[in-house]
Amino acid sequence: MNPQAFDTLEFDSLRALVRRSAQTAMGQGRVDLLEPSADLRQLQRALSVVAENIELRQHGSRFSFDGIADATDSISRLKIEGAALEPLALLDLARLCERAIEARAVILAERVQAPTLFEIVAGVTGELKKLAALLTKKILPGGELDDRASPELARIRRELAHARSRITRSLEGVMRRSSEAIQEQLVTVRNDRFVIPVRADHRARINGVAHGSSSSGQTIFVEPLETIEANNELQSLREAEQREIAEILFALSAELRRELPAIERAAEAIAELDFINAKTAFAERFDCVVPEVAQTSVCDFSESQTEVYATDTLEFIAARHPLLEETLRPTGAAVVPVSFKLDADHTTMVISVLPPDCFR
Repeated sequence: MNPQAFDTLEFDSLRALVRRSAQTAMGQGRVDLLEPSADLRQLQRALSVVAENIELRQHGSRFSFDGIADATDSISRLKIEGAALEPLALLDLARLCERAIEARAVILAERVQAPTLFEIVAGVTGELKKLAALLTKKILPGGELDDRASPELARIRRELAHARSRITRSLEGVMRRSSEAIQEQLVTVRNDRFVIPVRADHRARINGVAHGSSSSGQTIFVEPLETIEANNELQSLREAEQREIAEILFALSAELRRELPAIERAAEAIAELDFINAKTAFAERFDCVVPEVAQTSVCDFSESQTEVYATDTLEFIAARHPLLEETLRPTGAAVVPVSFKLDADHTTMVISVLPPDCFR
């Protein structure tokens, strides 16, 4: 099909209508690649999965992929031995695995009525459920690692909490003893060090290291000498925490890497099912029917020679252009359906216009 034909049919705009209903970037990518097909078997399969999905939805069975992130980059990174994913990327893959398992369960319950849809999710294994549970147990929804992600992380964080408490109590004692030099009774943090706000004109009263000043210059943020060692210890604990987090993320990424083929199948299934969902939503929005497409043979017994040839006749009954209907709907106007037949030589077209009340 040449570009001029696409422009004439407003195919890009029509594709955009379908794209609206795709919930994932992966599904939207499938819609963007949608083009007319001359492959009869491929076309029949594409129509079958939509018909099966329509029937599932009529029975109240649905699958949703809202909030599923594009897994392409994460999967590519997992293919690099030794690379680790960030916590939020790991959670995204956990959600992808969970939704793929859920979609498989929905389709499995209707397997007899949806054999073609089941082919899409047949490769989604139950191991993904355990993998998703492992990730969500160790990583909190905001991307922070749970204290229980490892015994070592729990220990370090307990020590961090105790160290912060000791430093805070020590600084509060300094502020009480030198209250006239303190701008405000508040422990704060500058350059990852716990400090106190000292009045600039009383700076000499507090021995310690300055970590900057306020915008007005009236307050100096000072780390008293007596808390420097405790702040150093706190910094060491923070570094230990980051090393342990890196180790945990490395281990979780390695776990995912071992199941990478299964994750790829899950991502592929979600992309395809989201694509099918988008087409199904389009069909429901515009009261579409799934067309019957078949290749028929015609025998010609003229004179003494017998010829068998395939016909390419297209027949449309009560057809409506979705873009026109989308434009007219807000106004309350109706699209007048048109029935026509396009012969095999693509030169003869018979058109009949039906009254508006015939197509609803």
